[in-house]
Amino acid sequence: MSASSIGASDRQTATAEYVRAGGGGIPALFEYFAITARRYFKVSAISQLGAPVLYLLALGVGLGSVVNKGTGAGSLGISYLSFIAPALVAATALQVGAGEATYPILHGGFKYHRTYFGMNATPLTATQIAQATLAWIAVRAALSAVLYLLVVAGFGGLRSIASVLTVPVAALGAMAFAAPVAAYSASIETEGGGFAAIFRFLVTPMFLFSGTFYPISTLPEWARLLAWVSPPWHATELARWVSLGPLHLRSGVGQVSGLAVFVHLAYLVALTVAGVLLTGWRYRVRLST
Repeated sequence: MSASSIGASDRQTATAEYVRAGGGGIPALFEYFAITARRYFKVSAISQLGAPVLYLLALGVGLGSVVNKGTGAGSLGISYLSFIAPALVAATALQVGAGEATYPILHGGFKYHRTYFGMNATPLTATQIAQATLAWIAVRAALSAVLYLLVVAGFGGLRSIASVLTVPVAALGAMAFAAPVAAYSASIETEGGGFAAIFRFLVTPMFLFSGTFYPISTLPEWARLLAWVSPPWHATELARWVSLGPLHLRSGVGQVSGLAVFVHLAYLVALTVAGVLLTGWRYRVRLST
């Protein structure tokens, strides 16, 4: 047997481990994303640990000391750090989800590396590829929330064991925005500044005006309407509810009615489901051409 035939046999064997009957499905694709992410794990971990430390030092400790000395802590019933911590966890997960739903999908998946076309040449379906991509984005968002929560705990910003529930809340909030963005990324041929516009005119304003640093009741009425339709506000309300609600603060921070909880969850789930369906459709269209 020639060396070339041996090499070809080895490649076929390696490929067969991932392209099993039915294409291996979502688990095989998820394994691929995890293996790929190992190359950037250290850089990603450093950035996702460094950002929380800087934010919490500047806002939770620095600005928080000013707020706490005034009437802020008294009106909130807790320290300013504990007030912003759940919101920062939710906001960070959304930012990570948005990042994963833009450049990696268009540039890596469809345009330059064309990874998705290679996957689609196997028994894997376009729907499986789309679902695995969204599942990976959800996991990345959840992991970022876990890391942020650990940093918050180190700063003494956790006031209830229920704070761990901010992780699934943050992941849901992230997907409510990231899934529709993923559908957009799978629909365009070139970025053309669209992604920059998403971060500049959607992600950043939502981060600033969705109740992250102050109650939206302090905003003008027109700005409150914008906050109500933004996924991070709903995620922030839920995050504070699971983190601070059990404390029964006199200020009412974290206290959300059962109907409001249902509305927040229904809104985030509806956006996520719509985004998943749209993404699957756009992947099928894109990979069939």
